[in-house]
Amino acid sequence: MMSKRAFACSSAAILIGYDMTLIGSIIANTEFVEFFGTYDNAAQSWALPASHQLIWSLVQYVSALVGALCSGLFNDTFGRRPAFLSVILCKAPFLSTSLSSPRANVRGFLLSLFQFWIIVGSFLAACVLEGTTHVPNAWPWKGTVVSQIGLGAICLALFLPVVPESPYYLVANSKTGAARAALIKLRGREVGYGVDENLGTIISTLEHERKNQSEAPSFIECFKGTDFRRTLIACLPMAMQHFMGYGLCGNYLAYFLNLSGFRNSFLITLISMFIGLFAGAFSFLIIEHVGRRPQLLFGSFVVCLCLLVIGILGFVKPRSQSTSIGVAILCIIWNAFYYISVGAVGWTITSEMTSSRLRSKSNALAAGVNSLFNMAWSIAIPYLVNTENANLGAKTGLVYFVPGVCLFVLAYFVVPETKGKTCDELDKLFEAHTPARKF
Repeated sequence: MMSKRAFACSSAAILIGYDMTLIGSIIANTEFVEFFGTYDNAAQSWALPASHQLIWSLVQYVSALVGALCSGLFNDTFGRRPAFLSVILCKAPFLSTSLSSPRANVRGFLLSLFQFWIIVGSFLAACVLEGTTHVPNAWPWKGTVVSQIGLGAICLALFLPVVPESPYYLVANSKTGAARAALIKLRGREVGYGVDENLGTIISTLEHERKNQSEAPSFIECFKGTDFRRTLIACLPMAMQHFMGYGLCGNYLAYFLNLSGFRNSFLITLISMFIGLFAGAFSFLIIEHVGRRPQLLFGSFVVCLCLLVIGILGFVKPRSQSTSIGVAILCIIWNAFYYISVGAVGWTITSEMTSSRLRSKSNALAAGVNSLFNMAWSIAIPYLVNTENANLGAKTGLVYFVPGVCLFVLAYFVVPETKGKTCDELDKLFEAHTPARKF
């Protein structure tokens, strides 16, 4: 039952994947460009200036930041369930960590569900974008925006019937009876479970925390001793996701292919996401057999190789049909190996590297790193590929290739294998300063 709740919590990540693909690809829609862009007399076509795209990207991240800040207040004031819409996008992977089974042999699979739903969201967005291209007037892009409402409703339908209010929140707000009912719903079917004992533990824990608030974990602790190493390793996969080409071959794929001379860019995006969906599902099946480290390193190597060849093609007859087809094929291959490796096991590694005491703090830092680099590349991509700016086109692959290789080498030396190891075992290995390759 706990696994079902982890499944329900992580399903909200479908909105993240949907939004990332939608925001990055809708700017390749002809009707969208004509509605918000300007007409280029020299090129005899409509174009969306990089300054417009900058505003388009910044609004997304500023809104997400405001929502994240407000969600904390909503959580404490109204509870976790009423604040679900504003909170779940920030907490989905960490809710999955809390609700999933503590058994080490299934932990990786359950944590990977978060990334799986992101892939599903990206695939659905690609389907909608491709389908609405055949709709007349302005509805090709308006329809995709409106479709988010229905997707959010589905996430709520999965979450609300299965996941009760937090017992800790209820006890903290003097609702002991409701907390007892929530615990029964959460763990009532477990053999030998004592609800009164569990409720007593929660009450004593909250009382102890009130008396020892000065001893509460802080962000500063994440940068001290062995926790500093663990925090850096937790943040590394988040950086790798964006420096290994996600902005180019994932988020802005349709727009990138469109500028590279490929006519049906939305179809390639759909194919890429479809293959990525199966690649992600395959990665979840092998994660407990192959391990996190081999999966991360092998896939990242192929991803970097794809970026190198894409960059080289940028020097060979740019915007020609043969070059455009080659770039499109490489982007599809990139998606397959990205979602087998760093795109799938990234959040798993992040959640497993942190200590139990500092998990929420370290995960918050990792999520912040993810958002920061996502915003940076979302702003940079239009300036790199637009014809009126740097006009790099496929050469942008080399811009990603160099830092991607550096991070790949870094991951080889610092990312340990966590497969089959309990949290206590990981704590001891880090405290003993065990080298990553000897875990």
